[in-house]
Amino acid sequence: MMTEQAKVPAIRFAGFTDPWEQRKFVDFVEASGIRNKDNLQLESYSVSNDRGFVPQDEQFENGGTMRDADKTAYWIVEPGSFAYNPARINVGSIGYQSTRKNVIVSSLYEVFKTDRSCDDRFLWHWFKSSLFTKQIEMLQEGGVRLYFFFDKLQKSEIWMPNVDEQRIIGQQFDQLDSLITLHQRKLELLQNIKKSLLDKMFV
Repeated sequence: MMTEQAKVPAIRFAGFTDPWEQRKFVDFVEASGIRNKDNLQLESYSVSNDRGFVPQDEQFENGGTMRDADKTAYWIVEPGSFAYNPARINVGSIGYQSTRKNVIVSSLYEVFKTDRSCDDRFLWHWFKSSLFTKQIEMLQEGGVRLYFFFDKLQKSEIWMPNVDEQRIIGQQFDQLDSLITLHQRKLELLQNIKKSLLDKMFV
């Protein structure tokens, strides 16, 4: 949590002493979606709440109802871009395009990139924090269904260190995510072993 006087977090890595800066997203993000006006046959992706970018064939059976639809209104998403569903961002529907190829997503999504003053992994983990949830709650608009469009994201604010410190923070959280995934797989394996033993040892 940021202290009001020092403008630095309570915990930080050694070697970094500069105060963090409060910035608006409009200063370092820009819309980056390109209309697929030539109807290029790129792979269609969706953005899920828990896995981020997912091929539509995996997200929906047989690619869903949009498999054979006209894709000229879709966004082309380049590697190194973010995309989110403005109607479902409040439940975590945001993804980071880390493949080595261009893909396409529905025109309903918002697509954007950051500039060099922002480390994408740092920002990715911030998007998964309660701080971003509070920004959404403050700025979303609508009636029965609430939306958080790109213009609202641009008005959001974030405390940021210099890009070198951002990069180290992002790497640290990436390592923690890898450990969590590893232990989840071990847990699932042990649960399966236990189930198998229960089935075989109790007659």
